[in-house]
Amino acid sequence: MRELIKQYIDKGISRRDLTRGLTAAGLSAAAAKAMAQSLAPPAAAQTAPAQPKISEMRGTGGALFVQQLKAAGVEYIFFNPSTADSPVFDALVNESSIQLIKGVQEGAVVAMADGYARASGKLGVVIVANVGLPNAATQMVNSFKDQTPILVVAASVAQENLGREALQEYENIERVTQPMTKWHWVATATSGIAETTRRAVKFATTQPSGPVYLSIPENLLRTEATAQIFDKSLFEVSMRMRPDKADIDAAAKMIIEAKNPLMSIGDEIYQCGAEKEVLELAELLGLPTAGQGGTGALGFWTKPFPSRHPLYLGPLLREMRFPGAVDVHLNIGSKYGEQFMPGAKQISIRRDPTSLARVAPVDLGMIADIRLATADLIESVKSQATAARLKQIAGERLARTSEYTAKLGRLLDRVIKETPYDGDITMERLGIELEASLERDTIYVNDVDSGKRMDIFMRWGPDDKQYIGTGPNVLGWGMAAALGVKLAKPDRPVLSVVGDGSFLFSGPQPLWSISRYQAPLTVIVLNNRSYNNERNRIWMSGGTQFQSGRDMTCYLGSPDVDYAKTSQAFGVDAEIVKDPRQIQAAVRRARNANAEGRPYLLDVNVARNGIGNTSTWHPAYSLAAKRTRRV
Repeated sequence: MRELIKQYIDKGISRRDLTRGLTAAGLSAAAAKAMAQSLAPPAAAQTAPAQPKISEMRGTGGALFVQQLKAAGVEYIFFNPSTADSPVFDALVNESSIQLIKGVQEGAVVAMADGYARASGKLGVVIVANVGLPNAATQMVNSFKDQTPILVVAASVAQENLGREALQEYENIERVTQPMTKWHWVATATSGIAETTRRAVKFATTQPSGPVYLSIPENLLRTEATAQIFDKSLFEVSMRMRPDKADIDAAAKMIIEAKNPLMSIGDEIYQCGAEKEVLELAELLGLPTAGQGGTGALGFWTKPFPSRHPLYLGPLLREMRFPGAVDVHLNIGSKYGEQFMPGAKQISIRRDPTSLARVAPVDLGMIADIRLATADLIESVKSQATAARLKQIAGERLARTSEYTAKLGRLLDRVIKETPYDGDITMERLGIELEASLERDTIYVNDVDSGKRMDIFMRWGPDDKQYIGTGPNVLGWGMAAALGVKLAKPDRPVLSVVGDGSFLFSGPQPLWSISRYQAPLTVIVLNNRSYNNERNRIWMSGGTQFQSGRDMTCYLGSPDVDYAKTSQAFGVDAEIVKDPRQIQAAVRRARNANAEGRPYLLDVNVARNGIGNTSTWHPAYSLAAKRTRRV
């Protein structure tokens, strides 16, 4: 009888079988029925699904804000404190589910949250002082252009002090954020803080995502009120939409029948997790594939396609050397991939209706989740052509494309072979040495313009090193963003590559946070004492600076900054690398430090290149020499 009951509880037998078994064991029919009823779970537990939680609470505005963030699944708050926002941090004293990550400058704090959001796909939450919002705004541009979900919050001047020239008041500051946010708002009542926070989270995270700014007056944070806290499932909006089947079928037919097709790819592939599907589509149809974003780049701030694949051509150009005159151009997930190509039919699959067909004409445009749309396109292709025909189409296209990319590969191998070890460290040599040194699962966080010349010497893709950069390239992002990436992916090696210009933009502030939170990541500073690419672009115009040989703006020497010493001042071990032969050993030392749980910085002295690269002239000026008396 005991075994019979156990089978019923474990759902191995039905209630009817239990009753029959109990009767056979000697119980009366009435007793067997009563026992079966007593063992049955409550009807509500059998049928009612779990209900999303709505709770009512009373607390300060700061406490309501924190509890709504908790209910929204927020794990980290990146912050720089002010007196006004103290009720928020009071509410976090006994709240262990949210970890605080402190930065010592507002721009760095936003970059940390941005890096975390890019790597995790989750919301990055930022709290900064009201007066520090302009510092934060510089990095919000990166988040806005690349559609990264972040929420920036400031405790603003108390409502009763508005218009009374309070010490740090400047009126209508929230309007400053309007051009770089999806939404901006000022809370008007303590009882509405939780609701306003929910709305801000919803706007920031709904695809296409982006930054949201929320201002909460100081007096509202301190005042108590009662409000409802909603579980995130009650305000999450899924945008994983499938495209119209007729459009997918039309696109599939066009690509199958194309004589000379081209596929371009972009960041939305990474954002939708569609790397596998896009690769499958390319291989199914033998599609030559081009990226976007400059030398060696595949996406604008990601590289979602294997860079050494025989179908990968390199960056998308207005005039492609190969495959020549395109008749069908399929753009998947790139807002910069919609390029006018004479004689070509343009198909573009995007998740952002605002930018689709915004600049270039599109013959067939689809708004959809990239992963679902690509999967549907694969199925439609398979339904419209036999396996034998697809094999023939793909084989012919692959053979032609492979011949071209093999030539590129041989040329690259030749460049690698002929790149010297002697003399200064070039970007090319550094890229070669990093490729030989880095682990395949490294996340490479890039914040340097001239350093993109290294990209072509390194392998990228879903099964190799992951690339995370920024689209607008607002400097000062990279070191702080790398900390956010490491928080999102603590078990993966993280390398931050910044130029000396970017390091000076952010200052050493991110090193303070990297040191405090014992973030085992590596920073490489490409130290050429110059805004190198900026000088090249300026001098290419042939203006007076070029004609005179005088660099009025871009030289960063005098003083020659020792970035290793700067790093050590924050407790981050560092070394200077000047010889190409030292690179691999230095990277190994950095990797060993990371394995021990310590951050590490490499100050790599790299050579300037291009026009005027040997000049150290700059418009010198000495205030000391201008003195009329010594004081």
